[in-house]
Amino acid sequence: MSIWTSKPLLLAGALALSACGGIGPFTGDNTMPAPSQVAVTSDQIVVAGPAGYCVDPTATRDRGETAFVLMGNCAAISNSRRAVQPEVPAVLTASISEASGDGSLRESIPGLDAFFRSEDGRSLLSRSQDSASVTVLDSFHQGDVYFLHARDSSEGIVDGVGPDYWRAYMDVGPRIATLSVLGLEGQEMSDETSLTTLRAFVTSVTGANSGDAVDPVAPPVAPPPPAARPAAPSGPLWNVGLFRRILG
Repeated sequence: MSIWTSKPLLLAGALALSACGGIGPFTGDNTMPAPSQVAVTSDQIVVAGPAGYCVDPTATRDRGETAFVLMGNCAAISNSRRAVQPEVPAVLTASISEASGDGSLRESIPGLDAFFRSEDGRSLLSRSQDSASVTVLDSFHQGDVYFLHARDSSEGIVDGVGPDYWRAYMDVGPRIATLSVLGLEGQEMSDETSLTTLRAFVTSVTGANSGDAVDPVAPPVAPPPPAARPAAPSGPLWNVGLFRRILG
């Protein structure tokens, strides 16, 4: 499932706006479950977010083979002012691919930079599958995680979020996780803040699936090491199938 064509994302965007932007009061009645993490797919991949972000059960889809998880403001999702709220107003999404033994994202990292700047790559990033609507603003990898900053001018399907987003691609067991941070429309979020939130999201998901204890509150204190820029791919569109598997 593409995160861009998911109707629940539209609903959660509006929900996050009402919570973080002060539009609409909390009633305090009929509180809803707002878990801080959820296990999805047949092999129980855990998706966990930074402090203040909770899983929206109404917008999360687990098909066993693949899964889509949406996270937003805990207070808004639970309808409780007592719930922890995130410092950064944003919508987080995680798409978990089908399992595969035919190669990992890690092995494909050297060619991702060139791929996502190609017409095929930008089409896959577009909400409307139109390569002309997407501009890749930045991309780099650190360790086994590939980071991408893009702007999508496509209209329509997704309401309540801005055109810019930061995204991370990473291996989680035999699957690939695509983690995204989407800023809210009308509430500016700096690139640095968005990337810091994404790094915290990556840390939370990594820790939740490694058995290590992770503090989701604290962002990285020290500046990150210099980012390594991937080299161009050596083969012809070798990763189109890989990313159709992730985003399709």
